[in-house]
Amino acid sequence: MKENILEKLKCFKGRVDELGGYTSEIVCKEVATEKELLNIEKELGYKLPEDFRWALLNISSHLEFFWSLYSEDKELLALPNELAEIFAGSFHFGIDSILVCEESRKSWIDSCYTNYSNPYDKVFHNKLSFQEVENGDLFAIDLEEDNYGKIVYLSHDGSDLHGYVMANSFGEFLEEYTKIGCVGGEDWQWEVFTNNHTTPIDSNSENAKKWLEIMFDR
Repeated sequence: MKENILEKLKCFKGRVDELGGYTSEIVCKEVATEKELLNIEKELGYKLPEDFRWALLNISSHLEFFWSLYSEDKELLALPNELAEIFAGSFHFGIDSILVCEESRKSWIDSCYTNYSNPYDKVFHNKLSFQEVENGDLFAIDLEEDNYGKIVYLSHDGSDLHGYVMANSFGEFLEEYTKIGCVGGEDWQWEVFTNNHTTPIDSNSENAKKWLEIMFDR
């Protein structure tokens, strides 16, 4: 799985570079140790979800990649209206960023979303955030019993996609999100791959097929 994920990221990096966009280096650090995970779990006060734990132990203790096709001077890639909001991609998770992301999530709870009985506020509670989006939103793993392990979007500014299930598991998220180049992560970029808000991110959706065909000039 590690090789598959890295190959997809390298493929996007190469294509964006070819188009004249910007890419960061793909950072894939050594896998985490059991001791490191136990230390994090001690600080958190609970055990990490199994598939997230597996990824840290078998894929990388820190995986990171960013690309952008934004240019003030010229259009680097012509996209149809339904894909016009896509201009960048970002993905990162790691044992070294868990506590930082959790601090961000908890700060939103303390300052704005304190009421667990309020449906919007509740979405911020009982989550494990693992990626902070450029606009301040978060990707998180749901720890609520009914949705345990699902990947959800946490919006701080009233998005209709607040709490939206992006994937049914972290493993599924890795697979589906990297196939489309980790588009976003603002919700208004990746939402076009959810079959009109009826499914998690789907790399086989019509928009995903169209995006990949245009991106790679197939």
